Amino acid sequence: MNKQVNTIKPVTKISIPATLMAIKVGETVVIPSKIIKASSLRAAASRLERANKAQFSITEQGFIDGTQVTRLK
Repeated sequence: MNKQVNTIKPVTKISIPATLMAIKVGETVVIPSKIIKASSLRAAASRLERANKAQFSITEQGFIDGTQVTRLK
């Protein structure tokens, strides 16, 4: 018998809401689009705003491969 061992690469999951909540109030960060897409950031920020947990300003203007996120509240 030919036993073949398959190996897997562990997956590192990024929690977008936790990433947004880790930003301090008044702080601005640029998140690369390769790591988290702008649409995912907007959706997570919208959910956090509806839950009255935080408020964010998100823009892609002026950035080629990134999204600027500012935590307002």
